[in-house]
Amino acid sequence: MAVIAQKCPHIQVTVVDLNEQRIKDWNDPDTNNIPIYEPGLSEIVAEARGRNLFFSTEVEKAINEAQVIFISVNTPTKTYGKGKGMAADLKYIELCARQI
Repeated sequence: MAVIAQKCPHIQVTVVDLNEQRIKDWNDPDTNNIPIYEPGLSEIVAEARGRNLFFSTEVEKAINEAQVIFISVNTPTKTYGKGKGMAADLKYIELCARQI
C-alpha cells in the first residue's frame, strides 16, 4: 500500500487495522518503529504518510470512503472439516467481505 501511495500521489491510500497499537506504530514519527521491516519501507512511509498515506482504526469510515478495497487478513490452515490440515480457513476473508 505504501508503494501505491508513493507512485500514485493523486490517490489516497488508507490502511486500516483493528489493532490500535499497530496503527500507533505506523503513525509513529520515528519510522524505525513501523511494525514491518522491509528494506526501503520506512523511507517510503515517511515520504507518503500524511500526504496521501494514512493509517487508521476507523473501519466503517474507511469502507464508506473507499473506491477500491484490498483485504489482508490471517488465513490459517483449517483445523476441522474438509481440507483439515491442508486448506486455508477463509472465515476471516468472509467476515471482512460481509462487513463491506
